Amino acid sequence: MTKDRSPELLLQSLAELAQARQHLDFSFGQIAEWPEVMRNATPDQLANAEAFTSRFARAVDLLVNKVLRSMGRVELEPEGTVLDLINRAEKRGFVEQALILREMKEVRNMIAHDYAGTRMAEILDYCRAQKPIFDAICNRVTIYAGRLLGEQTSRRAGQGSG
Repeated sequence: MTKDRSPELLLQSLAELAQARQHLDFSFGQIAEWPEVMRNATPDQLANAEAFTSRFARAVDLLVNKVLRSMGRVELEPEGTVLDLINRAEKRGFVEQALILREMKEVRNMIAHDYAGTRMAEILDYCRAQKPIFDAICNRVTIYAGRLLGEQTSRRAGQGSG
């Protein structure tokens, strides 16, 4: 019988998300006080804006595609689609409405596929506004995952002692 590596993959995914969130926090600090309108932005400001939005996209991707998927494996759920993962996130109470995460994922796709070039100011404003919401979602996911992994550890310990 092979060892189930799902808990280890979830832990690894959580660590990657934590690191991505640290980078996101750093970039957010660079742009947090900027005005809403980015007319006449300097090249440095544009670079900081791009770094922030790219890091936001990466963190959203890690949350949905790695952490939520890994969590599903630990809980022995069927793989499902990204939409299934997002709907489960709502059912678990990570997000008030699945639409919020869905929209974040859509904006992530716009950023990742460079559709945002002409809409940089709009994308930047969206990411800035959504960051506290994203942080709250990640915090709830992390707490839930900690409990889930604790249960897994307890179950394994119980199996080994019989």
